[in-house]
Amino acid sequence: MPGFFSFNTGGDHGLKYAYLYILISCAIVGSVWATNHIQSGQLITQVEGISPVPLFETRWLYMMLLVFTGIFPCLFGFIPKPSFYRAMPSVFLANIPVTLFFILWDIWFTQKGVWGFSETYTLGPRLIGLPLEECLFFVIIPLSCTFIYWSLNSVLPKEPFARIERTASVILTGFFLFIGVWKWEHIYTSTTAFLSGFLLLYHILFIPAGYRGRIYLAYLVTCIPFLIVNGILTGSLTQAPVVMYNPDEIFGLRVGTVPVDDFGYSFLLLLANISLFEWLQKEKADRQVSPIQ
Repeated sequence: MPGFFSFNTGGDHGLKYAYLYILISCAIVGSVWATNHIQSGQLITQVEGISPVPLFETRWLYMMLLVFTGIFPCLFGFIPKPSFYRAMPSVFLANIPVTLFFILWDIWFTQKGVWGFSETYTLGPRLIGLPLEECLFFVIIPLSCTFIYWSLNSVLPKEPFARIERTASVILTGFFLFIGVWKWEHIYTSTTAFLSGFLLLYHILFIPAGYRGRIYLAYLVTCIPFLIVNGILTGSLTQAPVVMYNPDEIFGLRVGTVPVDDFGYSFLLLLANISLFEWLQKEKADRQVSPIQ
């Protein structure tokens, strides 16, 4: 994807810097994984939630949450405005490499005991340790989040936070990278923080401004359904969590039952999907305006 890697890099010379940056970022994250010793068998199987809801005590719970999340872009995506259905091919195409990356990451962390999944609230079929629902998560959640992003764009002619976007991006990048170093020994926290910081810094260095403020606004809006869905997945309304965490590998703070690490994970997933989606949209627009050779 040379266009994605050379938006703002000054041709082939800049392209080399972009690839070098990616290699260095991968090396640092690889060092986090190589230097951490993970004690397996420590997943937290009980958390202090609100109150169990009998309806949720079923093996269909995770799938029910995915259907609930995915139904909104499917029902409202065909409304003439914002006409999200026109963007769906780009959404799914952008999602392929992101989903592949997150699933591989998920498989490795599951095998190492960083997190795990309850059999009580999942249907059973597994991909190298991952429930079917977990694999679908990386398709349905980005679809719904991109729908929110697209819908907000349709009613906001100007980019929000335009005046402070770059400053906010620099501060946010510094925050993520600081957390990554500070919590190096907590592999989930450090990995998520470093990847979020590196991707955001890549944006600042190599991708022209124009839609990062829109991503930030979309992320803030998605935090509302995120807290509901992820709260249920982490045990707020069930007798036990669907997703269980190793306490040695997370930050240690929770919003309700949701580990704060998950907020960074959600940001990274949204940023990665929308970045590739916007690149595909730009490529499509460029092809439409280019003269026929």
